[in-house]
Amino acid sequence: MKSRFLLPLVLLSVTAAHAEPLMTKAQYEDYSVRYQCIEMEHVHDLNAKEEALIALEQKYNLSDDTFDAFDELVSEYERDDELLDRIITRVREECRRN
Repeated sequence: MKSRFLLPLVLLSVTAAHAEPLMTKAQYEDYSVRYQCIEMEHVHDLNAKEEALIALEQKYNLSDDTFDAFDELVSEYERDDELLDRIITRVREECRRN
């Protein structure tokens, strides 16, 4: 009886392991830079900040349904020091500060 349920679970985990990530490192870099720019640009206007962040989430297909996958992705990508250095450099170059 237990073997009936084992095969679907194995197939599900194999499929999940080979699935495309929610976003590539390049997309994550762009998202992170834009997110930080929004935080800096709208520091005094919470409504504008919220609208801009919602639009950013929509652009990258982020939602409550993808929160766990995004959280795992962040944990993985933030171990890449070169990626983090590029994000910091781009934030300094691209973001306006109010």
